[in-house]
Amino acid sequence: MSVFRASTAAALVALVTAPAFAAEVPSDPVERCKGLLTIAPADSPMHNAQVGSVESFGDSGCKFIDVKMTEPADKVTAGEAPTTVSIAELTIDKLDFAKAYDSKPSPTMTAQAKGISIDNPQVKAVLGEDPFNVAIDYRLDEGSKQFSLNQFELSGDSLGQLSLDGALDGVNSADPTAAADPSQLLGTASLRKIKLHFENKGIIDKVIAFATAQGEDPKTAIEQGKSQAVLGMAALSAIGVPEAAVKSLMAFAQDFPAPKGPLTISMDPSAPVPLAQFATIKPGDAKSMDLVKSLNVAVTYN
Repeated sequence: MSVFRASTAAALVALVTAPAFAAEVPSDPVERCKGLLTIAPADSPMHNAQVGSVESFGDSGCKFIDVKMTEPADKVTAGEAPTTVSIAELTIDKLDFAKAYDSKPSPTMTAQAKGISIDNPQVKAVLGEDPFNVAIDYRLDEGSKQFSLNQFELSGDSLGQLSLDGALDGVNSADPTAAADPSQLLGTASLRKIKLHFENKGIIDKVIAFATAQGEDPKTAIEQGKSQAVLGMAALSAIGVPEAAVKSLMAFAQDFPAPKGPLTISMDPSAPVPLAQFATIKPGDAKSMDLVKSLNVAVTYN
C-alpha cells in the first residue's frame, strides 16, 4: 500500500502547511482558497485536486465540495490502478493564510473531511464500502510554545470512532521539522494532558477479516495477546497505575475482539511531565511510582 493511500488525514494539514513556494495571498476570500490547491507541492495529495466548488468559510477558512485526489502516475505500484480519494465536503477554518502562502505551518487550524471514500480494494477491505469522516482541530501558541490538539478523530457509521486530544509544552513553531520529529520532541516537550477514546462499530471485524484474507491468523494472535495481557497488567500495577484503571484495561483485553462498549484512556498530570521522563520509569521504583501517580491515569470501559 502506497503512502498516498494512507494520507487522507495528512492531506488536511499538507493542504495548508507546505506550499511549494512563497506566494502573495489573494485579497478575494474565494481566490485565496483556490490558491491553496495550486501552491501545494507537486507530491501533495491536494496539488491541483479536482474540486466541484470552492467558497469561503467561517472567519478565515474555506469549504471545498466534491474533492477528488488521484494518485500521481509515478507513485502507482506497477500493475495496480491509481487510487482515488473522494471527499464530499472539506472545510478548513482558523487558518493563517499569510503563513500558509509563505511555506510555514498555520499555528491554528480546524478541519473536517466528511464523506471520505477511497477507491482501493485493500483500503476497502479494512474500512469497508461506507464513507467515513476525519476531523482535526489544533492550536500552537507561539509565545508559550504550547501545542493543543483539541480534536483528532476518525469516525464512520460502520467503523466506530477513534479520537485523540491533548496538550504539550515545549513545541517550537520556529522549527517545524523539529516539532514534527518524535525523537526531538522527546527531548524538549512536556505532557500536559492526553486522552484516547475508542468505540468499535465494526472496524475490529474488518481488520480481522482483512488479516485473514492476507493469510495471517489473527484469532490465534488475539488469544495469545489475552494470555500476555495478564503479565502486562501486572507490569502496569508494578509501576503505580491505579488498580481501577488496570481492571478496566484487563476487562477490555479479555472482551476483545468484541468489546462491550467504548474505551477511554486519559492522563491529566498535576504538573507538566517531560516526555523524556517516561523512559526512566521502572517497576517497583519509588520515584517511578510517584511519577506515574502524578499522571492521574484514568481508564473507563463500559
